[in-house]
Amino acid sequence: MTSQHRERRRYDKVSADRTREELIYAVLSLPVECDMRMRALVETLNDLPDVYPCSSCGGHPDEEGRENPAPEGCFYLQFIVEPTETGFMSLGIIDLAARNVDCERLAVQVLNTTDSPRLVIFHMLGRDGADPDAVAEEIRALCRKWKVSLKGVREHKKNVRKQKALEKVMGSHLGKDPRR
Repeated sequence: MTSQHRERRRYDKVSADRTREELIYAVLSLPVECDMRMRALVETLNDLPDVYPCSSCGGHPDEEGRENPAPEGCFYLQFIVEPTETGFMSLGIIDLAARNVDCERLAVQVLNTTDSPRLVIFHMLGRDGADPDAVAEEIRALCRKWKVSLKGVREHKKNVRKQKALEKVMGSHLGKDPRR
């Protein structure tokens, strides 16, 4: 089957005026449900420096009534990476882990959700029974190998990074007329 004949997944676009800071604040503030199949991978990405999981699906046989469902045997995980040296290292580890685990059934790609190059979101796609737990294990092994500490990262995000994002969001709205 050629790529032009494959059914393309439809994603809701984020409005162009949304900023990385707004999305990071939302990701760190809102309670999130996670499919059991995705839990270890989502938690692992939450422990990586400068990476913020946004959305995931572990695959479902019944796609009706679900928002952006993945078919059974497939999964996806969308995430934001801050444009920092540690964010770039974390993204490299995520990509390498996917290739090490199963380069045929796993892919890390850019997911353009706006028309703004300032907000780039990534996603990991798994198909044909790819194992998200194996990816989580490989990410942790690569972090040990490359001496990337996961200790305290999640707490820093919740206690420090969330406040920084709020301050940036509030600062960007100062001086704007809220009625416009």
